[in-house]
Amino acid sequence: MKILLLSCSTGEGHNHCALAVKEALEVRGHETEFLDMLHMFGEPGPLSFDKVLNRISSKTPELFGMMYHAGAMYSATGVTSPVYLANIRHARQLNDFIAERGYDAVICSHLFPMETLTFLRRHERCTVRCYGVLSDYTCIPFLAETDLTGYFLPHEEIMSVCAEAGMPPERLFVTGMPVAEKFKTAMTHRKAREELGLPQEKKIYLIMTGGIGCGDAVSLCDAIRRVPDENSLLCVLPGRNEELRAALETQYGGDGVMAVPFTDKVAEYMHACDVLLSKAGGISSSEAAVLGAPLVHTMAIPGVETLNAQFFADHGMSYFAQNVDEAARFADRLIYDSAARDRMLAAQRACLPRNGAERIAEHVEQENADA
Repeated sequence: MKILLLSCSTGEGHNHCALAVKEALEVRGHETEFLDMLHMFGEPGPLSFDKVLNRISSKTPELFGMMYHAGAMYSATGVTSPVYLANIRHARQLNDFIAERGYDAVICSHLFPMETLTFLRRHERCTVRCYGVLSDYTCIPFLAETDLTGYFLPHEEIMSVCAEAGMPPERLFVTGMPVAEKFKTAMTHRKAREELGLPQEKKIYLIMTGGIGCGDAVSLCDAIRRVPDENSLLCVLPGRNEELRAALETQYGGDGVMAVPFTDKVAEYMHACDVLLSKAGGISSSEAAVLGAPLVHTMAIPGVETLNAQFFADHGMSYFAQNVDEAARFADRLIYDSAARDRMLAAQRACLPRNGAERIAEHVEQENADA
């Protein structure tokens, strides 16, 4: 089969999700192509929706939360959303692209291309099978207005949430979250630290702010360092947020805090750390849990991320900190209390399947073979 995977760069998680499925499909011998729909038809300008959304998320997360809850209320009315209308502007170009390239199926890891494909399917322009992958542990606003061949869910408990929102249960398939192979490959602390050039003897706190660099990482570092400890190192991954990286370097000058430039070695840093403090992206949280990293959710963007963090905390897979001081206490508990750490890692293993990407690939393959 020839399969198109569509995402949008509103953070790195949606891309990671699509790329994990791409990886699983290619292992099975299928031809794939991964594209960011917002960049397919020309480079977006400085006021493009993805850039505006990313800036709101990183600079004013409370506003993002208000927008999310307003969207949830609007979505519940059943009235066609502005999100749907905004995403049909490239419908004709996308339809021509799919037809010209001869794809057999399209898989989306973001709401925006799902909305565009919904328009095409409703107007009988797109005849290939189209699928959506849910990259969060909830049914996000406006997802229920889409109309695709099928949807892949990260956990069985999300089935009822989606059905209650109006999604047809017969199109909902619980596969688990797709996670790339590198997060499932065993690696020791020692090996990971050797590869990254990190000290073997220190306790390493890994702080992840997401691809766009959200949250007050400086205050979090201050809270962790409130009790001086020469035997600890804080590794901060500020994503593509150069302003945050500069602030960290100015504040600490490398004294016990290392601000890491944007990197594709997230899995290695997770393997190397003693504890991970992270915003609550659905994909990054799943990657951490599948890898087996002691996890503290902090700096969660209000809305979908608080729901992700609560889901993980309710299942014992993370601690959900409400402020930086609590995050620091939770992190130290996971470092020094081996029983608490072991309970969390056991919950992660029990709750989340490791083969979500493979199950998605198998489903798409089988359904298209039967067609």
